[in-house]
Amino acid sequence: MRLNSVVGLNASNVGRNVAFARAPKKGNEEKEYTQAITDALDYLDIQNRALVIHGTSFPAKKGEFDIQTGSPIEADELVEFAKLHGFNAIQLGPNGKLNKGDTSPYTSSVFEKNPLFINFNKLTSEEYGSILSDEDLAKVANKTRKTKDNWAKTNFQKANENTEELIDTAFINFQINIAKGNEDAIKLHEEFYNFNQQNQSWIDYYSVLNVLSKQYGTDYYPHWSKDDQDLIQNVKKGNEGAIARFEHIKSNNINEINKYKFAQFLIDKQTKEDNLTRGDFTYISDLEVGASSLDELVFKDVFLPDYKIGCKYGGPKNAPQLWGIAMPDPNKIFNQDGSLGESGKFIKAKLQNALSGAQSIRIDHAMGLVNPYIYKPETVTYANENGVEYPIREKLQAGYLSELGIDRNKNYEKVLSKIILPTMEEMGINPKDVIWEDLGSDETGTFSRIFKQELGLPGISGMIWTKGTDAQRKRDNWAYIGCHDNKPGRQMLETGEIEKREGWKPEYLADALRCDPYKKQERNELYHKIKSSPKERWKAKLADLFHSTKHIQVSFMDFFGINKSYNTPGTSGSENWTLRLNPDFKDTYYKSLENDDWAINMPEILKTAVQAKFDEEVSKNGKPYWETKEQIDPLLNRLDHWSNVLKEKEN
Repeated sequence: MRLNSVVGLNASNVGRNVAFARAPKKGNEEKEYTQAITDALDYLDIQNRALVIHGTSFPAKKGEFDIQTGSPIEADELVEFAKLHGFNAIQLGPNGKLNKGDTSPYTSSVFEKNPLFINFNKLTSEEYGSILSDEDLAKVANKTRKTKDNWAKTNFQKANENTEELIDTAFINFQINIAKGNEDAIKLHEEFYNFNQQNQSWIDYYSVLNVLSKQYGTDYYPHWSKDDQDLIQNVKKGNEGAIARFEHIKSNNINEINKYKFAQFLIDKQTKEDNLTRGDFTYISDLEVGASSLDELVFKDVFLPDYKIGCKYGGPKNAPQLWGIAMPDPNKIFNQDGSLGESGKFIKAKLQNALSGAQSIRIDHAMGLVNPYIYKPETVTYANENGVEYPIREKLQAGYLSELGIDRNKNYEKVLSKIILPTMEEMGINPKDVIWEDLGSDETGTFSRIFKQELGLPGISGMIWTKGTDAQRKRDNWAYIGCHDNKPGRQMLETGEIEKREGWKPEYLADALRCDPYKKQERNELYHKIKSSPKERWKAKLADLFHSTKHIQVSFMDFFGINKSYNTPGTSGSENWTLRLNPDFKDTYYKSLENDDWAINMPEILKTAVQAKFDEEVSKNGKPYWETKEQIDPLLNRLDHWSNVLKEKEN
């Protein structure tokens, strides 16, 4: 391939001091920019590239009202921006309704969708019967404003208040417009009716429990009366007293219950509509290992009594992590005839609901679907050492499921092969493309035997700990440096916490990225460059990531150069889960690149990764680089060109 044949770039332009805007211009420049990135990704055989950003971290749209949290619904600006820079997917978090007072998406509901994701701006349209006006929105929300920071924050308390107030107003207007004979509102009412009919199996139960959670001021059910904790189970059993109380709550709170159902209808409708607009760009959902407090009440008989899921190691002082997560009862997963029992049906429905509005999925803590570590909460006692509190392992009644004699028929060992994989295939998802979070230690070997040996499923390669050369041996794995539970790369480097990790050492990175034996001087120069600058080491580690695997995840903190954490594992601080993109995310991203700051310059990183792969090929065939460089130089020149464009000062 000759240099002057490269799409959109004549050889005479390379290296010239041409003035460009710091962002590729709409039209041909954007096409040429994306084509260069696509060609590099194809050469590296990187098939999936996911930007990791949870729903509440999405930016507000410029000029629209912001309820103080983000939503993945109609996020076309961020999606198009991600596509421009080579991503073909966004990895979301779990999409369920959050527990009161708990902002973690990993304890959200299995069936209830998160009403914070409702696009209230859209409710002003005729399609939604004009059930909100700009004046209604202005009473509770502000229009977005320009900010100098490259981040924003979700205010969960305010977002919940705003959501509740706007649902109140929208529902009142909905009823008024129906009474007036508004055709759009009447059509919306028909859809609402059909939604309620289709979701009867769960929505009545949750609507009553939401009323109770407001009356108690919490959905942490241990603070409720025993009768109310058991209400739904007793209704299901036909207990007359429970049925009478259930109906009494419904009739006395009919407006509250209908508003709850209306909110669930709106987010369901918008999620499904949005799912049809993204074309070949993928939303990856997240199947949490847990469930919400209200899930536990609605499906109380599904869960194993007396035990909760945790993790044997990784807590303070490397003590067990006590997650407090309910586990489906292994003895109710399958019936005697092999059909799904109540717990098995729950697991299947959980996966189906997680995939609502998404085209693929991440499986959180895959070991929890095979051989979870479980413990008895009543045996938890704590020690305190120098102000650090941790559970005492020796006093804890706990172990892997396979060790405890609870799963008599080894039903959990069949969950993947009999429920999860068939459900994925029913929904058109190739299990080999799924993100299987297979981290964790199972000292019994059960998980490794089933997950890797019998089913041959890919896992994830956390390159925060490992070398790219290690990840290359597992190229079907998804690889990442940062995720929702990590600090951004900048913090890890500036604090020195990764200094001793082999995969971050300058000598390893220089050898991995300049392995051509004829490039000793270049390798030495790169080594000193990496060693002297945390930022250059970060760029090198990113190139190591892109050089190593077919499936890549990049956290939004790292891509946009945000020097803040989204979540600190093992803590419940008020800052957790609040980090969000700012409305001016594109401007601040390009400003960061212009200043050669910490945002990721994709063509710059890809150029290094492409060069590394080509050096590998050269070293294998034994020919010096200068005899074969015509094969790769045109692509390298294009990437170098666009890397420099992104660093240009805006005219």
